[in-house]
Amino acid sequence: QQLWPTLLCSLGKYPNEQAEPFRSKMAEYHQVAANYIAVGNGAAECLMVLARHFQYKQAIVVEPSFSEYKRTLQQESVTVQSILVDDIETYTIPVARVKQAMEQADVLYICNPNNPTGVLTKKAIIEELLQYGQQVDCTIVVDEAFIDWTDEEESVVSLVSTYDNLIVLRSMTKMYALAGVRLGYMISQQAPKFVQAFPHWNVSEIAIQLGCACIDAHDFVEKSRKTSDEMRESMKVFLQVHHCRVSNSAANFLLFSLPQHIDADHFFMMMLKQGIVLRHTKNYVG
Repeated sequence: QQLWPTLLCSLGKYPNEQAEPFRSKMAEYHQVAANYIAVGNGAAECLMVLARHFQYKQAIVVEPSFSEYKRTLQQESVTVQSILVDDIETYTIPVARVKQAMEQADVLYICNPNNPTGVLTKKAIIEELLQYGQQVDCTIVVDEAFIDWTDEEESVVSLVSTYDNLIVLRSMTKMYALAGVRLGYMISQQAPKFVQAFPHWNVSEIAIQLGCACIDAHDFVEKSRKTSDEMRESMKVFLQVHHCRVSNSAANFLLFSLPQHIDADHFFMMMLKQGIVLRHTKNYVG
């Protein structure tokens, strides 16, 4: 609230084309070069730029996963191969199958923590795939939209300087509730090339200033993580006691399936009547 008078004064200004000073602040936060960061009008715009970059090529998506990957890729005539995980609860990436598919693909999309399961994949597994990707000329896009709900130990941002085939996608929406503001970014050695694909002034001055304010809100982040962890683990125990299968989530949400004798659609509608909006999984592959 204290910031809004300043923000309103910014309405008449064109923003900086490189989204400064937000870009430099994020570079400092992630300890990478500023030219490794490309800022978008939400992570959704970054996904569209990536899809255009891989136009007419071959992509792999580890599923179930965020539907926007496939939607944006198919808009650009990218052929998409889905690889399903064997166990939704643990969401373990089938490394051997993925490597085999990478031999014929140009890009692999991984969501970490995964949406919709919330499961966190170890950095070592992704690095193994990055090393193989360098051998077979396959880029890896790692969407870390929810990783700031974790301690970020498994983030692969620290690998960007080592691997030129790595693109990390980050969002300001999930932790800071800025969905309507639209602010996201990519971290990659290839970022200067992607910057050229964005429209001029694609990020508003208000978004830039809000992003700068959020990245300094360390106490808020720590409190949010702690509260989320406690609530998630409490809910997980409750659901398991009631014979539900529950994902091993590390994010601020979890995936569960009801006991077989309970009709999921009826349960969904019953929750709506109680004012509780669940996220159904009908549009997720697998």
